[in-house]
Amino acid sequence: MIIQVENLNTILNNRVIHKNLNFHVNEGEIYAIVGGSGSGKTVLLRELLSLIRPASGSIKILGFDITKINDSEISKNILSNIGVLFQAGGLISSLTVLQNVELPLREKTKLPRDIIRELSVFKLHLANYPTESINLYPSELSGGMIKRAALARAMILDPKILFLDEPTSGLDPVSTAKFNATIKKIRDLMGITVVMITHDLSTINSIVDRMLVILQGEKLGEGSVETIKKIAHPWIREYFQRS
Repeated sequence: MIIQVENLNTILNNRVIHKNLNFHVNEGEIYAIVGGSGSGKTVLLRELLSLIRPASGSIKILGFDITKINDSEISKNILSNIGVLFQAGGLISSLTVLQNVELPLREKTKLPRDIIRELSVFKLHLANYPTESINLYPSELSGGMIKRAALARAMILDPKILFLDEPTSGLDPVSTAKFNATIKKIRDLMGITVVMITHDLSTINSIVDRMLVILQGEKLGEGSVETIKKIAHPWIREYFQRS
């Protein structure tokens, strides 16, 4: 298991967000976190990224319990091994696409400029971003191109885990299908573990290996998509009837 969460309880502003949450992510799988509005998905992602500390419980990532180690150890052992694709892309508007992708390498390595450029162009190609558009600015891009550029930046340091926050939100069905195929290709080529928050059924049905369903802060189910579909619960039934 590359991620293991046990007995997680979260309280924010005197409000209970998660109650005794338990789940795990296996190395190399595409894992989805699904739930209704206000179920605590985004808060859970922030906890996995060490941005929020839970009230109790443990979060083990790459063998380290991030609830028990200090910020320096988290940065060295965890954050250096993960990449994040934010829902809106999170690209810096004053930089070109290529400069956005190059930025982590410039900040964290001493590689020569030509090598940084070469690696960045390669990751953009891997993310199916059109190479003729690498010098455009974020304001000049479509939603799909922003997602692909942000994906390339998230992969630039060769992370072991890739976190995706609603990666296909705002994309049309064709762009969604292409993005899903890209995620699966990257997982297969790089052996990377992908953890995504999503509500998109086409994504779940096409590329997800296992999933966690949270309802009102509690685990409703965990397992393969087919396993989850068999759970006799009104929310599950209504959710999958949309497909």
